[in-house]
Amino acid sequence: MKLTIFKRLTFGYAAILLLVVFLGVYVTLKLNQLNGLSREIATVHFNRLTLTEHFMDKLFSQVSFEKKYLISRDADFLKKFWEIQFQIIEDIRKLEALPDTVENKNLFTQIQTDYGQFLLLFRTEIEALKKNLNYPRLKFQQQKDNLVDQINQRLRQMIHISRLQRDKKINASSQISSRVLQVTTITAALAILLGLLISFYNTRGINRSIVRLQKMTTEIAKGKFEEIDTITSPPEIKALCDDFNLMCERLRELDEMKKDFISHVSHTLRTPLTAMKEASRMLMEGTYADVPAKQNELLAITQQECERLIDSVNRILDLSRMEAKMMDYQLKRGLLFPVIQQTVLKLAPIAQRKKIDLELRPSRNLPAVKMDEERIAQVMENLIGNALKFSAAGGTVIIAASLKNQGQHYMEVCVADSGCGIPRENMGKIFDRFQRIDGGQNTPLGTGLGLSIAKHIVADHGGKIWVRSKPGQGSSFYFTLPVA
Repeated sequence: MKLTIFKRLTFGYAAILLLVVFLGVYVTLKLNQLNGLSREIATVHFNRLTLTEHFMDKLFSQVSFEKKYLISRDADFLKKFWEIQFQIIEDIRKLEALPDTVENKNLFTQIQTDYGQFLLLFRTEIEALKKNLNYPRLKFQQQKDNLVDQINQRLRQMIHISRLQRDKKINASSQISSRVLQVTTITAALAILLGLLISFYNTRGINRSIVRLQKMTTEIAKGKFEEIDTITSPPEIKALCDDFNLMCERLRELDEMKKDFISHVSHTLRTPLTAMKEASRMLMEGTYADVPAKQNELLAITQQECERLIDSVNRILDLSRMEAKMMDYQLKRGLLFPVIQQTVLKLAPIAQRKKIDLELRPSRNLPAVKMDEERIAQVMENLIGNALKFSAAGGTVIIAASLKNQGQHYMEVCVADSGCGIPRENMGKIFDRFQRIDGGQNTPLGTGLGLSIAKHIVADHGGKIWVRSKPGQGSSFYFTLPVA
């Protein structure tokens, strides 16, 4: 029995895990102690220092606005003064909530008292100014300056005490960190040495397979989609090899699809662009300057080719939005039969021109469904258009709608034609993007997007779409929509 990579690594690193467990227990105990100190430093001492310094800065800023107001009597300075007061009061509230020493608490109480006296003096001055009263301005200013100086000195004392407390806790944290670092370094060195030995043993067993996959990946990057020989060991590498070969096959298909799509889209876009270019050139050169009917005909051709070009681009954009789940649907409750009938009437001229019988066979009293009528009409137009495209003159296209019940009521729509049918090898990918079926020399090829768009629309409505066909016996496309 060959061990998987998972088992090899599990058994190999079990020894390392035991070593790590010892280290984890020790470090956990020490880190809990260190975390307590760090939390106290960060949440108490750091916040206290920050708030105290912020208080000091705001105080001097407030004093500045107080002096500016008394000189200029500008209301904006007074407004700014009171805004700063609210900020200082908020800092005071936060400082009161922090645990502190008795010395700092006493200093803080005195600071609050001095600050209250400072505000009281300023309010007194404001009232005197409003009433145009004479008051000892210099005396008031001297008292306020003294109060500010006292507050500043006490704030500095608080900062000094807080820093001493913080430094003491930081030193204790550093000692714990040093001890943890020593133990961790020794244990980590042992774990690394053991890990290197185990890694070397495991890597040697899987390195050759990985190198082979790496070389094949490089070849894929160069566009060579070749499968890799089966690798038997370890099991994960074998599974990866199988997925790798599947990816190669899919990439080969996508590469062929890309080439075919680019070739077809180039032709599809070039044809209307060439027609518009030639029509524009003839108009600019005045080829039919004296024949207004011919000029109108050239303009009509230009308009038709523009619409054709826009339709091709819109199909590609719609498919991209559907695949990215960004398509918006206007879902409303409505009857499906009018949508089918309108699409049949729209395509009836094509059927008449190709001499194909177009029959509509709906069941009676069909219930309503929840749908985006425009998008469901697009599905019907794609299916009926394909049926007309692949049916020869004298053929028949039948559109049927009926109510089904398999545990849940749903509408089933069938579009059957008498065309060339679909080869068995194409049945599984007929709804893939850019997949086109060649129905013969006289059958125009589309963009290969119609059925893929129809599949996305039906799926987004909660339904399913599928096909039944035999070569030479026509095709029948079905899709379902849940009953509202």
